[in-house]
Amino acid sequence: MNLLNIELLCFWTALTGYSVATAIALYALVFRKRPERTLLALMACAWLLHTGAIGARWERLGHLPFINIFEMLSANVWGLMAAVVIGYWLLPKLRHFAAVVLPVVMLVMAWMLLVPREASSLPPTYHTVWLFIHIAFIKLFLGAAFIALGLSVIVLLRTVGIGASRFASLPDNDSLDGTAYRCMALALIFDTLGIVAGSIWAQDAWGRYWSWDKLEVWSLVTWLSIGLTLHVRRPFRTLPHTNAVLIVATFVIAFFTFFGIPFVSKALHQGIV
Repeated sequence: MNLLNIELLCFWTALTGYSVATAIALYALVFRKRPERTLLALMACAWLLHTGAIGARWERLGHLPFINIFEMLSANVWGLMAAVVIGYWLLPKLRHFAAVVLPVVMLVMAWMLLVPREASSLPPTYHTVWLFIHIAFIKLFLGAAFIALGLSVIVLLRTVGIGASRFASLPDNDSLDGTAYRCMALALIFDTLGIVAGSIWAQDAWGRYWSWDKLEVWSLVTWLSIGLTLHVRRPFRTLPHTNAVLIVATFVIAFFTFFGIPFVSKALHQGIV
């Protein structure tokens, strides 16, 4: 079996696994079932298969397959699912968050399937180890923020009285808010490191650390939004549902930054990572 066939087999099997996992998570929430081991194993196996698909594409193309739109979306589905698997494993009392965030992964996956899947070529400016470091930290940032998003949506649903009985087994909103705060603190650390690594990459590639192009500006806006979300709590004594709104808004800004700006920016820094 050649690398292309291996890539396609792993890719489509992984996507099927993600879809089934989403259906199981929603079923478990609606009907108050607890197929936790099955769901964790399914998500982990699907993620490993997706890793195999990315690895086979990497070997086939001879470079990091995070360049064109399809590869960027695939990499982000991979990163978000890694966050869900790790969060599901490390936070056993909060596992219902998976039913909230997995549909978001499905939307990104559907978008990925609508774009061309042609092979990419590696620009000369991407021949640097700082690209790998930059991508790794941004993926960690998005993953931590994604877990916080799931917990915050649960807080908001409870606040407006939607599905309160189905989330009754979870800790109270203050506990969810505390965990979401810690996830956002990690997100701020990883985003900061990602911006620093990206600046070093920019210096190697274009001779300047910062050029104020669209993606860099919106990356700064995202970073400031995370900082605001974290720092308003103590001086203003914000309630869990207020913090949840801020976290959701911050994730929307981050999503726009990394899934919107790259498709409209015409600057050197296209941001397809």
